[in-house]
Amino acid sequence: MAGLTAAAYLAKAGFNVLLLEKNDRSGGLLYTMNNNGFYFDSGPRALVNSGIVKPILKELEIRWEYYENKISIGIEDQLFRVNSISDLEEYQRILMSLYPDDREDIKNILKVVNELSEYTRVIYEFDNPYFGDQFSNKEYVVKKLLPWTFKFLQALRKFNQFKMPVEDFLHKFTGNQSLIDVLTQHFFRNTPTYFALGYFYVYLDYFYPRGGTGTLKEKLTEKVGEWGGQIKLNKRVNRVIPSESKIVDAEGTEYHYDHLIWAADLKTLYRSLDPVGLNAQITRSFESEKQNILSSKGAESVFILYLGVNRPPSYFKEHGGEHLFFTPSRQGLGEINRSQRVNLIKNFDKVSKSEVIKWLESYCDLTTYEISIPILRDSSLAPEGQTGVMVSCLFDYQVIKNVESAGWYDEFKERLEKRILSNLSTTIFKDVEKDILFRFSSTPLTISKISGSSEGAITGWSFEAEPPVIYKLTDVGKSVLTALPNVYKAGQWAYAPAGVPIAMLTAWHAYQKIIKQSKRKNR
Repeated sequence: MAGLTAAAYLAKAGFNVLLLEKNDRSGGLLYTMNNNGFYFDSGPRALVNSGIVKPILKELEIRWEYYENKISIGIEDQLFRVNSISDLEEYQRILMSLYPDDREDIKNILKVVNELSEYTRVIYEFDNPYFGDQFSNKEYVVKKLLPWTFKFLQALRKFNQFKMPVEDFLHKFTGNQSLIDVLTQHFFRNTPTYFALGYFYVYLDYFYPRGGTGTLKEKLTEKVGEWGGQIKLNKRVNRVIPSESKIVDAEGTEYHYDHLIWAADLKTLYRSLDPVGLNAQITRSFESEKQNILSSKGAESVFILYLGVNRPPSYFKEHGGEHLFFTPSRQGLGEINRSQRVNLIKNFDKVSKSEVIKWLESYCDLTTYEISIPILRDSSLAPEGQTGVMVSCLFDYQVIKNVESAGWYDEFKERLEKRILSNLSTTIFKDVEKDILFRFSSTPLTISKISGSSEGAITGWSFEAEPPVIYKLTDVGKSVLTALPNVYKAGQWAYAPAGVPIAMLTAWHAYQKIIKQSKRKNR
């Protein structure tokens, strides 16, 4: 998405633009596929505006339709829909009914959730002032932009007080590990508190494009072509030679550039870089960056189960709606996702297959699932009277990589599919197993193969260590810089944490750097 966004902006500005894509389609993981009339989204289940996506699309003259995307949250048989911040009261009631001995702890935790959600609202509800020509409107600047800017800076200061991992923070409020797990296990490990506990407001910022989330990449692709940009598919870059302003693909074809934006996996960039001809100072800086990047780790990945179901959409509307975060048990993952997972990875060659399967079954029984049903937003996305369902959960790349190395990847994948389906059939979607028309899945290895993403990560760097890139929102403009002349980075690996909005925002910043540099050259 970063590559397409940058290409569209630069092509619109009149630059001679070439985008090289290693796959047979652009857009990375953002893709909507058709399987016998059932449409599924391979990347995010819906999009978050963040005050970024819609303004960028407006600047790029992209017109499209989109629908509301309401989030529901379910724990066991308790379920509610998020329509506003005030629905935190219902969340509190449900948690108290599930954990009656922790009522006071829950009340105090939800106070923090409400506070951080309000600060998140400040950041998200206002379109980013980077975009458009708002600064020329003095009334807008005085009455809206300046008051919002003060609130924005206050929100950032508050977030700085809540940077610790959310699990650690919640231990200050409660000793109930199950409660902590259920509140946090659908986030990446060590997610900062401000992000995890402030996410309740983000649920209100979701929207769904007509035709699926892949519509976004299709619209951007059209604009790149409309403004004269080129996209070449199936072109894997093998070498980057900054001293010669040249890159070389797997077939040996050379491409010369004035400016290069690397919008893919950063580890791949630094492994591909040839420092020949660079001066000593740049080489030292490059080597330092390289060491930092290659020693860092991507965040968790996901397992996604795709289902064609012979049940009408109305059934699923009554059982969670279009976009549901569902936890089948109040017990929470506990040590299954901590010490047991770590031990499984470290000692995989000493662990029996039956032990791995037992761990897998426990994980499936207790994890949190994100369930998405496209037809409940767009009625054209499944055959009449039937429903396409996507079920995903966070999953550790290294576990499934070890399984593949051990030679039983397909069996593991099959067991994972069946266990998830069994869980759904005994909880939220009773007996759904008997109505399955087809099923298939993607694993962290699938994601790594398609996107070229290290560790199959879907949002860049892990929170378990300090990321090797900029992670302060006020410095996001600097996140695109590298030590190399005329080489910029953009996308989910350029800034932490990152999703589609940040990928597009970093692309805009890279475009801005090129515009300014080109103006200086022309003076």
